Amino acid sequence: MTLDVDAQKKDDKLLLATIHQEYKILAEYKMIESEKVSGIYVIPSYANSLQWFGVFFGRQGFYENSVFRFSILLPDGFPDDKTIPAIVFQQNVVHPLVCPYTNSLDISHAFPEWRCGEDHLWQVLKYMQLIFADPLDCIRSMGNTQELSNVEASKLLSTNRDAFAALVQESIIESKSHIYDTPPTEDPHYIVFEKFQDELHGPVLDQIRHRRNANAPTESGGSGAATGLSWVKVKEGEFKPLSIE
Repeated sequence: MTLDVDAQKKDDKLLLATIHQEYKILAEYKMIESEKVSGIYVIPSYANSLQWFGVFFGRQGFYENSVFRFSILLPDGFPDDKTIPAIVFQQNVVHPLVCPYTNSLDISHAFPEWRCGEDHLWQVLKYMQLIFADPLDCIRSMGNTQELSNVEASKLLSTNRDAFAALVQESIIESKSHIYDTPPTEDPHYIVFEKFQDELHGPVLDQIRHRRNANAPTESGGSGAATGLSWVKVKEGEFKPLSIE
């Protein structure tokens, strides 16, 4: 009887710890929503909150018009574990901080270890923005370039920017060619893209245009921020807005 009671207590303790962890992970997601991280969209997996699906949209510099899918893998003890999250791209991405063999992004230069309560996932996404907006500046700030994940890309960026840009464009084209691939998982939170269909997406586009016109600067000098919804398909027949910009 005592063994049964002890086992029940252990199960209850594990359940409470899991609920507590799920709450903290949800809080991380809410912080990302409030920060409105431009050009990066993430959502936790429906089946496993320690795995997140993400898409990066480049808007300037070498990576302008890029679309890169990636996953965020949180350690089992997140966020109390000092192990930093892992970010892995689905396709090859040419960047000094992305390993050409594993497609993993090295964030250890900014996050040597995870500090619970001080480090947050929105900061990781902001760091992604920074290093893709200006990869040259990011390698200049690092003392030993031999420790970079892609030393060859780093050297090329420093010595022959045109050749580096050409390699980046190849990776962008390759990544975009897989945008409409069949999802590798049946997880309903996997971010799915569909080609534009006027009947389905037209009303949404019209709504975005209407809001932008309504918020356009007036002749009297008033100004307003253009807003619109970014939509992704989360499951068959259902589209969900992920950000307002």
